[in-house]
Amino acid sequence: MGKPITTASSGTCVAFPNVCKTPVPTPAGPQDVPIPYPSIGQLSSAEKQSGDPTVFAGGDPVVTTDFEIADTTGDAAGTSGGVKSGGQGGPVTFPSGSGSVNAQTYPVVRMFDQTEQNDGNCTGTCLGGIPTIRVGG
Repeated sequence: MGKPITTASSGTCVAFPNVCKTPVPTPAGPQDVPIPYPSIGQLSSAEKQSGDPTVFAGGDPVVTTDFEIADTTGDAAGTSGGVKSGGQGGPVTFPSGSGSVNAQTYPVVRMFDQTEQNDGNCTGTCLGGIPTIRVGG
């Protein structure tokens, strides 16, 4: 059975843990401590990276692996950056999508497809889609 397609309208991309180095006061002075935070990206902020979108569902652009969400929230306290990426509030990218349905030559991203968040500091998932439009593998 297929999964609902994702559009740039509503829904979120969520990853946890997004482990970031966070300055913590100690008797010896501030020390960077790795602390897990959420990484949350809003699908309404998703933008196509090459050209303008031409495929729509319900009046909104269909998200493909060529889209990106520029900013995420949830890790503001981790000011020393992610342990893997060094970034804070970095973008959401979509490394995978449907294996059989493309829009403008790129795989369509579906609900529960994998995301990379905060410059690749953590892996998450897409939570949002149009339940009446489903695409397979």
